Amino acid sequence: MSQVRILIVEDEPLIAEDLAAHLGDLGYEVCARCDNALDAMAELMAHKPDLVLLDINLGEGADGVQLAVKINAKLPTPFIFVTSHADKSTVERVKAVRPSGFIIKPFDEFKLRVQIEIALARFASQVEATASPTEEQQTGFVIADSIFIRDKGKLVKVPLKDIHYAQADDNYVTLFTPTRKYVITSTLAAVEEKLRSPHHLRVHRSYVVDLRQISAMEEGYVRIGAQNIPVGKTHREALMARVRTL
Repeated sequence: MSQVRILIVEDEPLIAEDLAAHLGDLGYEVCARCDNALDAMAELMAHKPDLVLLDINLGEGADGVQLAVKINAKLPTPFIFVTSHADKSTVERVKAVRPSGFIIKPFDEFKLRVQIEIALARFASQVEATASPTEEQQTGFVIADSIFIRDKGKLVKVPLKDIHYAQADDNYVTLFTPTRKYVITSTLAAVEEKLRSPHHLRVHRSYVVDLRQISAMEEGYVRIGAQNIPVGKTHREALMARVRTL
């Protein structure tokens, strides 16, 4: 599992420190902190965070709303305004840049967690609805190589390369990674569609596998780690078309 990575853009050091502490307690990773729009864009391009927490008043230079315009244009990333400014003119400016959330200072940890989860879920849904995998890669969506999974009350980011195989059981699917497994309420067809991975392939009515993880093949089975996974007759031709043999 990879932690959700968040960029903090806040010109008040104490508030930035408080935000970072809350994010750490919630299990998120602060990939960078900066106090102005210029540095924020540099950190955004360098770290490609999953989310930006963004103040509106940033002192000299561009403010948070102007920075949001650049984020939307350069590297579409969900962002949440964390601000003490809620007057009518500010709200009108904020609406124009389509933020993923808006938090009024002072904030609490519960509100922060809820806003972050909603922002991540909404952004993931937007990407799924509007972009094919190729388009996601070309436009630099930072979740193109990961999927968000709800686990113990929060969203966690799981890299697609860590999902070695998925097994269906009625209306539940278990995703197997090197370190743990995740059980979700879904059909295997829905999981396969959401993965949108060129490396994952259905090999059986109950299994999707990552072709890169196959270590051996025999009649009717593929091996991933210590697990023998059955290959259905209707899926064998598609599997053999995707693997190299001598």
